[in-house]
Amino acid sequence: MNANKLIKTLEGHSDGVLTLAFSPCGKFLASGSADNTIKLWEMPDGLNAKAIQAHDGNVNCVAFFPDGNSLVSAGWDKTVKIWTVADCSNRRVLDAHDSCVNRVAVSGDGVIFVSAADDQTIKLWNDKTGLLLTALKPVMGDVKALALSPNGAMIAAGGTELKFLDFRDGTLLKANSDYIYGVSALAFSPDGRRLAAALGMEKKLELWNISAGEIALEGALKDPDRLNCAVFEPDGKHLFTGGSAIKKWNMESGLAVETFEGHSNEICSVAVSPDGKMIASASSDKTIKLWDNSGAV
Repeated sequence: MNANKLIKTLEGHSDGVLTLAFSPCGKFLASGSADNTIKLWEMPDGLNAKAIQAHDGNVNCVAFFPDGNSLVSAGWDKTVKIWTVADCSNRRVLDAHDSCVNRVAVSGDGVIFVSAADDQTIKLWNDKTGLLLTALKPVMGDVKALALSPNGAMIAAGGTELKFLDFRDGTLLKANSDYIYGVSALAFSPDGRRLAAALGMEKKLELWNISAGEIALEGALKDPDRLNCAVFEPDGKHLFTGGSAIKKWNMESGLAVETFEGHSNEICSVAVSPDGKMIASASSDKTIKLWDNSGAV
């Protein structure tokens, strides 16, 4: 147990906190909640939080653009919205989907952002124009999880199945349907050579190897805890998962080397600061917790 690594608990949301993202420079932490709002917390202390009345319903996902000047959010209200960080103003609203939008992600160059929804589609958008570039139908039911490879070549999509798609045209590269409950979250390693797939109630974390020109299942890490989310450290040496607690996994040994406990309900999202020294966790208990990750393990 590493409750002694707790730096601070951030309170301000009136309902469960569903999603987190650090800005690229680490100055802000964005949180999205079931209270329909986004909050921008100034780091490292979580002071001077700015609130945005963002969506008509849950804010399911937030992601910063690479320049840190804009933020994209996805909501239960079927929309995707772009926000200007400096003044929290809304610069674009997209009636993007026919059902709840679950995930958004931004390409490494910031030109394209991607949304995934319960209408069984993945949509690619041009940020400069706001125009829809293409709509992909991966034929897997509701798309609950989404990740873009760092080199911009691949989309990973999760739901009842896991599918790897070519970013350019949506060509299916690999598929796996051997799941009991489906895929909860996806994360590429910073070097793009691995994909982690959190399997939620299956209490398992799959690791896929995509470094040798092929996509192959490398192995799986079992855990007694439900795995709701996953995120790599910036150097790729460790990965964090969230369930009833946060666990830090060593990617070389496959072992959980630290556990961070303190939330009173399920952890919905975990984020790591750009310098890797801080972890943020979001929970259904309405709080965000900041943890010290500066010590080597």
